[in-house]
Formats: sequence, structure tokens, C-alpha cells
Amino acid sequence: MHVTKSLIELIGKTPLLDCTPLTGRGSARLVAKLELVNPGGSIKDRPALSMIEAAEEAGFLRPGMTIVEPTAGNTGIGLALVGNLKGYKTAFFVPARMSQEKITCMQLLGAEVHLVDKDLGMQDCIKLAQDFAEKTGNCYMPQQFENTANPDQAEDFLGPEVHEQLGYYPDGIAIGSGTGGTFTGLARWLRKNHASAKCWCVQPVGSVFDGDKKGSYQVEGIGNSFVPPTLDLSLADRIVSVADTQSFKRVKQAASELGLLLGGSSGANLDAAIELCHELGPGKTVLTVLPDGLERYLSKPWVQKLIKE
Repeated sequence: MHVTKSLIELIGKTPLLDCTPLTGRGSARLVAKLELVNPGGSIKDRPALSMIEAAEEAGFLRPGMTIVEPTAGNTGIGLALVGNLKGYKTAFFVPARMSQEKITCMQLLGAEVHLVDKDLGMQDCIKLAQDFAEKTGNCYMPQQFENTANPDQAEDFLGPEVHEQLGYYPDGIAIGSGTGGTFTGLARWLRKNHASAKCWCVQPVGSVFDGDKKGSYQVEGIGNSFVPPTLDLSLADRIVSVADTQSFKRVKQAASELGLLLGGSSGANLDAAIELCHELGPGKTVLTVLPDGLERYLSKPWVQKLIKE
């Protein structure tokens, strides 16, 4: 039996689960990558490792430096996990509306967490992180919203994992976007290998990727107040906006029918993916990802409301 020497070795190679029971009759097959089983608890372990290793290889990140980043939480957890194991200090700028569970995880992994007023957006977090890095010195900012290692890892590793597990290329993807790294990378991978495949970019209602004005939403980790450079919307056949209530409805359905305890972004992904399954019909396959688990949001009011319903 193989003994793993570091959690870094366990990032990626996540299971692919058949979620077709959620779709009903007369639809395509639905499969989902269980990214919540990554050691840091989310899909963001993948770009965290990729960005750190790319920076080390390029000489931008060296022993004794501090990794500074604006984050909704999961990227911070991934960076703190990998950074801590590699001997780096970490400091993150996080919107105050994000879950206490994610903040606690970052802190337990040794990160210095700066909470940013909930009325400010991610662009404000970026500016504050940049100012901190400049003032502190000896810092490296991965800048997940523009770092090419973010989408590259999804194209080079996540996509090929799916093909190896599935044995063929899916006919469509429905993937949530925050930085857009996962969507962009998977869409590039799929288009290269299955040109007619449908690529749907998923956001919460209130995000601006479809040109609408910024609004408020409860789902964390996807959506944004701006279009990041890492999100290539030219690859999207459709931008799907999912209401919070519908996302949370899918969270409860996944728990009751599949035994999956999922975060809100997973619910949004499932909702859009199920719609795409109905559009494509029998004989086709749709891929989505389940970014993180419900335990990361237990203190949020929407979770307590689901329990009472």
C-alpha cells in the first residue's frame, strides 16, 4: 500500500460521479467531478498548487516570501495549505460576507486574514492586497484573476482526468465562474477535442458576466462584479444565471437523492447542468464540477433555512 508523504500529492485525481438520477427521464447523462474531496476541501486546491509551482519555477516566489492574495475563501485555503507545507507565510484579503468557516480554515492553516467591508467588491480586495504587498515587501501575489496558470491547470490536468475516467469526451459542460479559470480551461480542452460540444458558463443572478448590473447574491465562489482576464467568455455558448433559491434547492436535492452535502455553487452548477442535459437529450453526456462541501457554510442563514423547510 502506498503511503502519502504530503497532502500536496493528493490534490486532483478526484472521483467522477454519475449524477443522472437528478435529471429525470429523457435527458442526457450527467457526470460531476467531486472537487470537494481535494485535501483543502475545494476545487481551488488545483489552481493554488499550479500558481505556486509556476511562480517557483519562474523565480517569482522564493523561500522566506509571503503569498498575498484577494480571495472569496477557497483559493485562500488552497494557497494556505500548499504554501504552509512549502514553508511560505500567507496573507489574504477576504470580503466580510464570506463564510466564517472558510475564514477559520485559512487562519488555522496559519494565514493572516484581512476582512474587507462587505459593501466593497473583489476589485477593492485586489487593490488592498496590492497595497499590502507593496508596503510589506518580499511578497508574491498569484493574482488568480489574471494568472494564466489558473485556466492552464484545468485544461492540462482536470480535463484529461475526465477523459481518462469517462473514456470519451462529454458533449457539454456547465461550469460556474468566479475567476473563470475552471470554465476557461475546461472549455478550451473540450473544444480542442469535441468541437461541437456545448459550453455553458454559470453565474448567480446578480453577477455581471452577462452584461447585467451588479446585484447581491448569497452563493459564494462564483460570479463577480467584473469580468476577470482569466475568464474567456468567447468560449461560452451561453451564460446561465441561476437564482440563489434555485441553487439551494439543488443543494437539498443532492443531499436527499445522492447523499452529497454541497456548497451553493455546486447547486448552481447542477441546476444549469440539468437544464443542459434536458436540451441535449438521451445519448449525450454533460459534465459539471462540484467545487466544495456544505460544511464550509453551516453558519450561513440559507443552510439553516434549508434544514427547516
